[in-house]
Amino acid sequence: MRLDHINIATNDIDQMRDVLVSLLLLQVGERPPFASRRYWLYGEGYPIVHLTTSADDPGNSTGALNHIAFKDKDFDGLLSRLTEKEVSYDVFTVPTSGIRQVFFKITHDVVVEVDFDPIGETPPSIGR
Repeated sequence: MRLDHINIATNDIDQMRDVLVSLLLLQVGERPPFASRRYWLYGEGYPIVHLTTSADDPGNSTGALNHIAFKDKDFDGLLSRLTEKEVSYDVFTVPTSGIRQVFFKITHDVVVEVDFDPIGETPPSIGR
């Protein structure tokens, strides 16, 4: 079992798309021809974020969902984009493993975590 994708329902689908594309460098990609307006955002050729429209304002809560996490390789690039867009972030290092984590909030107060391998380690290849 593995996580396939996340779905975010938003009343501002274009802003949510733009934030995820500009900060995480996801790409808008193909999706089935649903009747409603939606986007599928791809990372490494796979649709990992599905955006759907909602008439309701999701407010400031994601309910029981605490955060969404991604794995990436360009630590400095992400920090540069966050700084350029004036997005506040926190950086942590996981004890014993050395994994670097960056946390920040996007539209609707969704918390995003991006994990990076410890400095000097080559990430293993990930098969899909």
